[in-house]
Amino acid sequence: MVRWDGHELAVVGTATGFISVANACLGKGWVKSMIHRQPVVAFSLVLATAGVAMPIFIPPIRRKLGMPTNQYEAGLPGVIYPQIEE
Repeated sequence: MVRWDGHELAVVGTATGFISVANACLGKGWVKSMIHRQPVVAFSLVLATAGVAMPIFIPPIRRKLGMPTNQYEAGLPGVIYPQIEE
């Protein structure tokens, strides 16, 4: 399950605020126009969105695979720590 903490809510709030301001300033259809006129910028925004969303979705995937999650969620219950073999 995805855990929504203050950082995740801040990211989502910033993104929705940006989209609403852009819609108000640029009008209807600005996304389609930007993708058509500036595909490099549009693809960069897609990559940036994927990068920002990764900390939200990666820890649950790592937890299900049994991989360590302590670097993402150090103080939470259910954290998996790496096993050091001697």
